[in-house]
Amino acid sequence: MFANIIRSTVSRNGLKTIISNQQTAKFSIKTCLNKERMVMYEPLPPLRNNQKLMDYIKEAQYTKLDKNGLKRKLIDPKNKERLRSDDIVTVVYKNQKPVTGMIIAIKKSGLASTILLRNKITGLGVEMHIPIFHPNILRVDIVRRPINYRPRARHYYIRNSRLDVNEIDGKK
Repeated sequence: MFANIIRSTVSRNGLKTIISNQQTAKFSIKTCLNKERMVMYEPLPPLRNNQKLMDYIKEAQYTKLDKNGLKRKLIDPKNKERLRSDDIVTVVYKNQKPVTGMIIAIKKSGLASTILLRNKITGLGVEMHIPIFHPNILRVDIVRRPINYRPRARHYYIRNSRLDVNEIDGKK
């Protein structure tokens, strides 16, 4: 029974760990003294086509929230038509009016990616954080792109300055 044991250790809580060729089993000292036979099962076959668990879960979430891959293309750095700061976009929702504004910042963090839109409504500056992969968002339409982009990726400095946005409507 203990022929292929490499080493055994006793931990603080009285559990004994026996490490064999490929398998590890924990059992109490009573079991060891009674010489009861432990059942050792073969390891399960690898799931998910040998893909890491978190990568598999992330891919499943992407396919659930972005079926055609358009939202992923919007924030992909390799895509030339991606969203950038200074773009004017319209976010179309399933169950509410579309929102239009200038992108001040883009936070790229996988499924939690957001864009920060700024618009002036009746002379008052309004900012909205919009999660790109939210299930209620149908699409993000680019209304207008600037001829020359401003330096820096985040344009927080335009708030309440001469560079601030005017009232933006959703028309091209």
